[in-house]
Amino acid sequence: MTHFRTELFIDENPDKIKYNSQILSIGSGFTKALADPLSKYNFNITNNPYGTIYNPISIFNLIEQTTKNGEINEDLITENEGYWNHFNFHPKANFSSKSELINSLQERVETTHEYLKKTDYLIITLGSAFVYKLDSTNKVIANCHRAESNLFTKDLLTPQAIVDGFRRIYSSLNHVKNIILVVSPVQHTRDSLTLNAVSKSVLRLACHMIMSEFAYVKYFPAYEFLLSDLRDYQFYEKDLIHPNELATDYIFKKFVESYLDPSLKDDILCIENLLSETHHAPYNPQSKDYQKSLREAMSRIDGLTEKMDLSELMTDLKSRIA
Repeated sequence: MTHFRTELFIDENPDKIKYNSQILSIGSGFTKALADPLSKYNFNITNNPYGTIYNPISIFNLIEQTTKNGEINEDLITENEGYWNHFNFHPKANFSSKSELINSLQERVETTHEYLKKTDYLIITLGSAFVYKLDSTNKVIANCHRAESNLFTKDLLTPQAIVDGFRRIYSSLNHVKNIILVVSPVQHTRDSLTLNAVSKSVLRLACHMIMSEFAYVKYFPAYEFLLSDLRDYQFYEKDLIHPNELATDYIFKKFVESYLDPSLKDDILCIENLLSETHHAPYNPQSKDYQKSLREAMSRIDGLTEKMDLSELMTDLKSRIA
């Protein structure tokens, strides 16, 4: 049989994620591709408690602050057009006062500190090796928050700098069963495609070096699945940069196959296939064929409710029944 694509196969992870496993996901926006489906099945997962963080050094800094339950560094607070932010964080909400920002961030650190103490799986998604350093401190920051550009210097991390940053926090994560590294396949075209390739290469090499040094660190090849396995613009959004739902569904299924406990894996893959048939409403959502597929999906899912909390899925499907 002739093959028309270079399909990527990966080894199963020996330590499987169970339904009661506690998962923390942190990093770039691509974290949602794995975290949102797990949340849909009501896994115990916290995703990006500090907002979207792209570069590995800022991610490691936040993990270190979380493990130490450290206080907020007020020297890195910035104000722009009446809103307050912090250079080390990317909060999803705007804060109209400095005290409101500090209290919110401190509460988030404390909550995540308690969660991390019981975390079984830590997923770290790296987005870019390009960083911005605050000139006054020469320290890498997570977000410029629209501050004046002359306050920062742009730099490219080396793979060794990323490894050194990870080594600094590793001992505080000894209780975590598995640390899973991911390189985001989202292309950062603002730096140009050529520099994006340089950035992703740095991240990928750093992941390889970290895995070689730390036995309990794994690498999930989301980057390779999109760029080397799928490798077609039909798997991208209209911006031709972000993977579309078809691509993220495929990548999530590969994650399920490799990392989830066998007692859950087959059921979730079955549900994902059922949902893929019902996800987009047809031209006539009241058609007999579409309504039949909805009812079949509900019947199959209803038989799995003893294993997982699928109430949100059932509610969504019921809302589409004519």
